[in-house]
Amino acid sequence: MLKISEFARACNVSTQTLRYYDAEGILSPDLIDPYSGYRYYSPDKIEVFRRIQTYKDAGFALDEIKELLYGDPAQHHTLMARKRHEITN
Repeated sequence: MLKISEFARACNVSTQTLRYYDAEGILSPDLIDPYSGYRYYSPDKIEVFRRIQTYKDAGFALDEIKELLYGDPAQHHTLMARKRHEITN
């Protein structure tokens, strides 16, 4: 497990951004120590973070990214088609 600062360094992002993503339900830590409040992330979450960045770079809003990551997979095509339409117009 990586502490939030280690995870932030690995992803080249601020710890503040990670806390915001947690508050928004986009990327939550795997464990929060109940005594210290330290947040710990598994190395597997680096790939999730990269997907978030890819979606952001494509112009998706955080609520759309949340839907892409955790929503109904049947809706992914609809979201992608809508974004493609927005970009081309």
